[in-house]
This record gives sequence, C-alpha cells and structure tokens, in this order.
Amino acid sequence: MAKDLQRIDERRTAAAALVKDGQQLLNQGKEAEAAAAFTFRAALTFERDNAAALAGLRTAVEEKPQPKGLSAEKGRWDAFYRDWLVPLLQLIAAAAVGVVVLGALSGLFTRWLVRPESVEWPRAFRWLIGVVGGVLLLGCAVMLPLYAMFKPFSPSDVVPDPAVLTVILPLLAVVLTIAWAAVKPTGQSPIQVLANWCPLLLSLAAASGAGLWLCMTTLSEPHERLLVLCAVLGCFGVLLTAAALGQNLRLQVEAQTETGTADAAATDYLLARLRTLGMERRPNLNAVPAVTSLSQLRSEDLSALPAGKVASTVSRLFFALRPDLTWRARVTSVDANRIAVTLNRNGQHAESVIFSRLDLGLPVVEDDKAKDRLRAQLLTGAAAIILIRLSQAHPKLQEGLCGARDWRSVTLQVIANSQSLIDSPDQRIPMLGRAVHEDQNYMLARLEYLWAHQSSAPFGSPLYRQIAKTTDRLLDSLDADDTRALRIRGYYRSTSQWLNMYAESGYTERALVRRARRSLNKLDAVCEPDADHYSPVAQLANRARPLADAFRSTIEALLTGREPAATRPDPAVFLSPRLAYENACLDCALLLVSGGASPYADHAVQHLQVGMPTTRDVELAIKDPCLALLRGKVEFQSLVGEPPTEFLKVQTFTDSAFADVAGKLNAAGLSQPEEIIRRTNKPKERAELATYLNISPVLVDRIRQIALLTRVHPDLADPKMLNLLLKTGIDSPARLSTEIRMGREPLMQRLRKLATAERASALQGMEHPDGWLAAGRR
Repeated sequence: MAKDLQRIDERRTAAAALVKDGQQLLNQGKEAEAAAAFTFRAALTFERDNAAALAGLRTAVEEKPQPKGLSAEKGRWDAFYRDWLVPLLQLIAAAAVGVVVLGALSGLFTRWLVRPESVEWPRAFRWLIGVVGGVLLLGCAVMLPLYAMFKPFSPSDVVPDPAVLTVILPLLAVVLTIAWAAVKPTGQSPIQVLANWCPLLLSLAAASGAGLWLCMTTLSEPHERLLVLCAVLGCFGVLLTAAALGQNLRLQVEAQTETGTADAAATDYLLARLRTLGMERRPNLNAVPAVTSLSQLRSEDLSALPAGKVASTVSRLFFALRPDLTWRARVTSVDANRIAVTLNRNGQHAESVIFSRLDLGLPVVEDDKAKDRLRAQLLTGAAAIILIRLSQAHPKLQEGLCGARDWRSVTLQVIANSQSLIDSPDQRIPMLGRAVHEDQNYMLARLEYLWAHQSSAPFGSPLYRQIAKTTDRLLDSLDADDTRALRIRGYYRSTSQWLNMYAESGYTERALVRRARRSLNKLDAVCEPDADHYSPVAQLANRARPLADAFRSTIEALLTGREPAATRPDPAVFLSPRLAYENACLDCALLLVSGGASPYADHAVQHLQVGMPTTRDVELAIKDPCLALLRGKVEFQSLVGEPPTEFLKVQTFTDSAFADVAGKLNAAGLSQPEEIIRRTNKPKERAELATYLNISPVLVDRIRQIALLTRVHPDLADPKMLNLLLKTGIDSPARLSTEIRMGREPLMQRLRKLATAERASALQGMEHPDGWLAAGRR
C-alpha cells in the first residue's frame, strides 16, 4: 500500500513539472504552442485528471485570431518588455544602489584605513589594489540581486581550492604591497609603515576569520556558504577600494575671514598659488625665465568649497562619503599679520599651523595701502605649508620642490623673488639668506641667494668669480630629472657669465672661455629633446636651445679666431628680442677676431634694434663688456642714447688737481664708470691714461676707485649719492667697508646731515640704505 501511494505521488510530481514546462512554453508565443501541447499531453499520461494540464492543453490547441499590422509588433514588444526589460532594469537599479551604498561605506572606512601620516603606495600598486577592490565591490553589488532574482545556478558544496584562492589572493596582494612600501626609502621606518597599514591588515583578517568561522560552525547549507563567501568578498572590495582611493591626491580648499565667513577671493588666490607656486616672473626680459615651478599639483587635483551655507554643507557631506576626496585645507585669516592653516586627511586631522609675518622675519606693517600685499604674503605661506605637508604623504610632489622640506624656506624664497610680494627690494638678499638658514637642503634657495649676492658684487671681482664657481659645483650636483628646469636656467646663466668675464678681462684669460664652453656642454645635455613636447620643461628647453647655438658659435669664434661653420641668422630675419641680443654679442666676437674690417658691427646694431625693447635692456647693453667694441659707433650711441656724463660731474673732477680731466675723459669715450674700470685694469693701461690726462698715476687710481664705488650697489651709481660719500671722505670700496664696519649709525648720521644741507634726503640710497650698506660691508 505504501509503495502504491509513493508511486502515485511521484507521478503527480512529474505531471506538475511538465505542466510548469508547458506554461513556460506558452509564454514564449505562438511558435511554441505545439511543443506546449505535447508537454501537456505528456503530463496527462501521468495524471489524467490534472486540471492545469487540461486547461493548458485547451489553450494551446484552440484557434486564436491572428494579430495583424502593428498589433503583432506590439505583442512582441510587450513580451520583450515583460520578460527582459523590466527584470533587467530591476537588476541594474538594485546593483546601482548596492554600488552606491558600498562606495559610501568605502568613503567612511578611509579615515580608519589610511592614516594622516601614511605615505602613498606607488601608482602601479594602488591601481592593482584599486582594480581588485572595485571588481570585488561591483561583483558583490551585482551578484546578490542577480542570484536572488534569477537563481542562474543551484549552489552545491563549496569547492575548497577555488574558495581559498579567492580569499587568499587579495590578502597576498595587500601583504606584498605593504612589505614593498616598508622596504622602500620613504622617510619612514618599516615599523612605522607597518603601523600605518595595520588597520587594513586587521580588517581583512577579521573579515576572513568571520567568514571562515561561520562556514565551519553555524552555516552548513551550500547556498548559505555561497552568501557568506559573497559577503566576505564584498567586505574585501570595500576595504581595498577604501585603501586605494584613500591615498589619492585630491585637495579641497576653503579660505575664511576672521569672522568665519567664506572668502572667495582668498580661496581663488590660494588655489592659484598652490598650482603656480614659484612661477611669478620678474619684469626683466629673459630668454630663459628666472622662474622655477615648485608645484606638481594638477588642476583636476584641486577644488574649492562652495561659498553658500547649503552648498558648503552638501559638499562636506559629499566629501565625507566619496573615498577619492582625501585632503581638505581650511585657511583662516586671524588678522592682518597672522593666519591659521588646518589640514585634514580622510576626515582626520593631519596638520595645524598658525604663523605671522614675524615668524618669517618680516616687519609688522600697519599701513592700509599694504594690506592686500600682506594678505598675499600670508596666503603664499599657507600654500607652502599645504604643499610641503602633501609632499610628505605623496613623494611625487617632492620632485618639484628642489629638496625643500621646510615651508618657511619656501615662503621666504617665493616672496623674495616676487616683485608683487616683497616689501622692499633691499630685503631680497636677507630673505634669501633666512630661507637658506631655515632649510639648507633647499637647492633653489641656495642658488638664488648666491645669484643675488653675485648681482650686487662688482662685476669680475674675486667674489663674483668665486660665486660663479660655487654655483657651477651646485648645479653639477643636481642630476635628477626633477631639477632639469633649474639646471637649464643655471647653466644658461653660467655660460653667459663666463663669456662676460672673458670679455671684461680683455679677451686674455683663456681659462674663462673654457669654463664657458664647459657650462655650454652641460646646457646642451640638459636641453635634449623630451618625449613630451608640451611639458613646461620641454618648452623651456626649446627656448634655451637657440641661445645655446648662439653661445656655441661665439665660443668657437673666440677659441679658433675665425667665423664658425654654423649658419648664422640673417639680421633681417625676425628673432625674439633676447636671441637677437645674443646674436649681437656673437657679431661683436666675430668683429674682434676679424680685426674690425667687416660688416659685423652693422649686423650687431641691426640685432640690437630688435634686442632692446625695454629700458633695462638698454642699461644692460651700455654695461655689457661683450658689446664694448660698439661703444664708439655712432649707430650704437643713437640706440642707447648719448653716453651719460653725470659721473664726470662728481666733486672730484671739480678739484684743481683734476682740471680739464673731465673733458679729456669725455672726449676719449670714458664718461661712464664701467668704461673707466675696463680701461684701467692693468698698471700699463693706468699709466697710459695718466699720460693722456697729464696727471699723476696716483690720481688715475683715485678715479678708478671712485668708479668702482658705483659697482658696489646700483644706488651708489647716482652722482648725488656719490657726492655725499665723497664729502664724508669715502672714495673707494675699501674705505666704504671700513666705515660701515666701524659703525653704520655714525656714518648714516653724517650722510643725513649732508643730505639735509644739500636737499638730497629723497635719494633712494638715503631712504633705503640697507641694500648698499650690506653690499659695502663685504
């Protein structure tokens, strides 16, 4: 009896399964009706009175009106919409919600997994971990609704080996990445690196252990273990995505006033400073700009917090949930001389600094006219703080910092080299000196400091030459690609300086031109074409390459005594101003080696017509020793103006011992201090000049010493200022140095008394004496 009942139950079960198959065939349309009828008949063989089978059979065999025209197309669309589109949209919506939720969880976990002091992994490792985490996260978000809706397979016992590999491989990738980061020199010890990434390892281990414990103790059904494995891999996806994206370099900036309200202008200025720190150009025209970009931040890495209350609140919430938005900086102006900077990483406090202008060695200024400049100085310091702190966590930013590790040094160097930020030009050298003192590893500050001293030193003096040698050694020590722009600038300047010193020596010291050739070879090497033709460094190299060609032709002409084989540009061809100026110097070199009987002088004048667009360039041409052969040419004098004779009107030339000396010097073309210095370098030249002037060689030496005073500092080139010094008994650089060392204040008291009597108190040298006092002391 029991067997009969069991057999009846099996036949009913088989009939029910066939009825289900027949109904699925009916849903597929008219084409499957014959197969459906056959299936229903097979079900009736198992159970004759099966009502569902009988109803299905009637539906399958009864005649139906054939749809025509658009009705037939509508039926197909309804079937597609019902059977495919709706389930697919439901799956996509559920998967999208899952991705958003898991992504938000990743954003919340970044503050736990990525500490503020953690150093980012290399790009390849971050991509590897991020891709693995993203795939796991997306797979979890898609697989859960897919399995619940469609059940594409029936779970069976979990196969041990693939399951273990699925869990072990992500763990192994993370462990290897952290181990590699621990052994790589990043400024942190291996113990620090392991401590920073310990939360990630613990979280992964906890997720794996929880899943293993559930499978071994509580859950035994295959589909339950499948869900546990999916959950574990989903946790892995959240953790790995948070760890990878939490190391991103994405910065959001907010600047606010002392009242806490948003300051849009300060925010925009700070964003611009972060992007272009060190890129402000000076007004003088250079073929190789005297700028060095310190920031490697990209525009897409920076954003600003919206100014509105609602917008800023929503932005903060969005910032907290997105795992790829990592850094946030808030800069608050406390008052006109102080500013506070707070930096967060993944919601955790990373840095707080409050500083004032006094911390930088700058005087407190209460002048309302200087308020905007003071605020710009403080925001520049804030940008330096942020950039230095970011470089500690993102080593790639250190490539543009030229070895800088202290924000004070960077701030002082940027302010000192900016015409719009510095309070007074006399502060430039002291500020650069403090920059070097704060951070001796900051190579840019060291070079700028030496170059500033060199510019204030007498041209061709021992100090000038020593600084040139020192800067050459410093440039040779820079061999990394991240200092390429600085080396281009430095070797260009070095080549030009050695050539000028060779011309100043009367083209007699061959060692100087050999040094110029050495610097030129270095410039050629660093200006090699770059694969990225549009990078700032590649563009700088392209600008310097024609200058290097002009230098090469000049050096070849001076060393061989003949015109170089390289084709020279025709003077009628338009050139950039600076390149035209350098070609004028080349023409003068060719004029020298040709003995003067050549058209090179006319070519040089034609080049200078293009190469001197500013007053500063005219002043440079007047003093440039490479153009000395042109100074007697009428065409050159018409370009630069008549040679100034103010120097010949100083007090010395009115003494009885110097009667008619000024007129004779002017007639000989020696109306400028630079010409007098150049023509009295050697004892023989001084003796010849004494004979021409019909005075004692001692008096010629006195004239030379007075001319050398104008080289100490540009302010002393003013005849009125020079007269004040002469009336106090200062007639040479050595005497000036002695007086300054004996006491600056007594000297200034005597000068102020004389200036008041002669109505010369408004002279630049009297109002701002710090520059020439510092230069004269050396």
